[in-house]
Amino acid sequence: MRQVEQSPIGIWSGELDDETCDRIIVEGQLLEQEKATVYGDNLVDTTIRDNVVGWFPRDSWVDRLLFYYAHTTNELNNWNFNINDREQTQFTTYGEGDFYSWHRDCSIKSDTYRKLSITVQLSDTNDYSGGEFRLKDCWGNTDIDITERGSKRGTILVFPSFLLHKVDPIRSGIRYSLVQWYSGPPFT
Repeated sequence: MRQVEQSPIGIWSGELDDETCDRIIVEGQLLEQEKATVYGDNLVDTTIRDNVVGWFPRDSWVDRLLFYYAHTTNELNNWNFNINDREQTQFTTYGEGDFYSWHRDCSIKSDTYRKLSITVQLSDTNDYSGGEFRLKDCWGNTDIDITERGSKRGTILVFPSFLLHKVDPIRSGIRYSLVQWYSGPPFT
């Protein structure tokens, strides 16, 4: 836990170039889109989350791209989480009024124990207003300031799945992002 307190997030600012972001958006828009669910229960609750998602196939080039960042951040930040699986990569579209309120990506109700979460900023911040990604510290008390480095197009954020985070409502435009989760055995 001490390592997470000291280094709660890995920020790969602007890591993906415009061409790669554009390619992911084009391919993501071709995926079957569905209303986003909450709590891993296939429950649509638009008071908690309102947006649409599609799913890249497992072992797609997008899935393989994110693998490096999850494992490298886990090692560089000395989290040393035992990771042995990953879920499909989610392509997320936030339109005007869409949001995702404060939540954690792990749940004691789940058979899978998510340990690392990744989010990728695919849109240029000039293409929308609102939609800020926010993250709290280990204790859920203090916002971690990621505004400057974390909002640039092509930025990859890696953080422990138990940290509270949210996406503020979109005021105008469209925000595209990727999300993926890495799991492993329960912490002991």
